[in-house]
Amino acid sequence: MNEEAKKKLLRMIPHALYILTSRSDGKTTASTVSWVTQASFKPPMVAVGLKKDSNTFEVVKKAQSFALNILGSDQKDLAQKFFKHVEPEGNRMAGEAFQDSPVLKHPIFPKTAGFVECKVVGSLEKGDHAVVLAEILEAECGPLEGPLLLSTTGWHYGG
Repeated sequence: MNEEAKKKLLRMIPHALYILTSRSDGKTTASTVSWVTQASFKPPMVAVGLKKDSNTFEVVKKAQSFALNILGSDQKDLAQKFFKHVEPEGNRMAGEAFQDSPVLKHPIFPKTAGFVECKVVGSLEKGDHAVVLAEILEAECGPLEGPLLLSTTGWHYGG
């Protein structure tokens, strides 16, 4: 396989950045993710790629649910804060205030473009990532315009 061509072409697939949050058994996770797509209109669903050996995947698998915070187009600094695991301190993570989502009680960041709350309906664990399929139970728009595109940050993931 032409590795350079593969890397270049896969990085042309557009991705936005999100902060995925979840809680289970006293553990809370918040991670910046980029492999997200809408997967169904009825019922409304999204598919998310999560690294199988990550704390995030472990918590989502146990909780069978998550919240997806959609970042505003100018929130690169916020995205960067959640590349590594952070522990909640009261109602803050990585210095950012959060509140509980209305249905599933996962952390949401109110100063974003919005959030969706999702219930896991299936997953496929192949390769180094799992594809998690989830039904959207609730959605709310925030004060910012989005999305924050990976291509605008100068960062690369995948390929």
